[in-house]
Amino acid sequence: MARFFHGKEVSSISKLGAFCCGLSLCNQHTIVLYIACVVPWVLSRLFTKRELSPGHLLKLGLCFLAGLLPYLYLPASSYLNRARWTWGDQTTFQGFLTHFLREEYGTFNLVNRGHFPELLPFHFHNGRNGSVVALAVLGNVWAWKKQQKSPVIWLFTGMLCLYSLFFAWRANLDITKPLFLGVVERFWLQSSAVVAVLAGLGLATLANLGRSAVPEGTRLLLGLEWLPALGLVASQLWANYR
Repeated sequence: MARFFHGKEVSSISKLGAFCCGLSLCNQHTIVLYIACVVPWVLSRLFTKRELSPGHLLKLGLCFLAGLLPYLYLPASSYLNRARWTWGDQTTFQGFLTHFLREEYGTFNLVNRGHFPELLPFHFHNGRNGSVVALAVLGNVWAWKKQQKSPVIWLFTGMLCLYSLFFAWRANLDITKPLFLGVVERFWLQSSAVVAVLAGLGLATLANLGRSAVPEGTRLLLGLEWLPALGLVASQLWANYR
């Protein structure tokens, strides 16, 4: 959706984005770190295009609350005894708040301290394919070198840096224990999604460089563009499902 902010219908797509922000919070509360980057960026774009008004802010807030509507299932299922596993009695406000803030997880403060030095390097060395990270770096460097005026690129880069540093600082579980390692790897998936977008930019950069070396209209060019993508997918399948 971010690419549509370069068009004229910024206010319309911002409502959909606000809804998606609320909906994403129903799945992972750590997505709030991304929202902390996206919301100021969207508001600044709306202000630049003179589409920011109290009425539109109210509409954005209502769209965001609409995205949170799946949370109504918690008190309903708790009242009807339909939930198989729950965190307390969610028919009460305090019980609902316990689940909403993930207090059993510590609300951004998980268990022990002192594992930050090894957690972040471990994630980058073991949690991601080196070629994917290289493509993401290539995409950022090429955009900077060409002075590409696309704030979306820097938005995604800022989201990745904020999430990675904050989560490595607060979610500092002991990764030497398999159970805690599994928990940490699940939360790292969100940052991996941003890396995938930046890696796509790097792959597009390689494709553009290939077009300058291979005559357009040839089947060889098409094959060269798809070959790295297929190779990355195959390497991820081999690394995670063998």
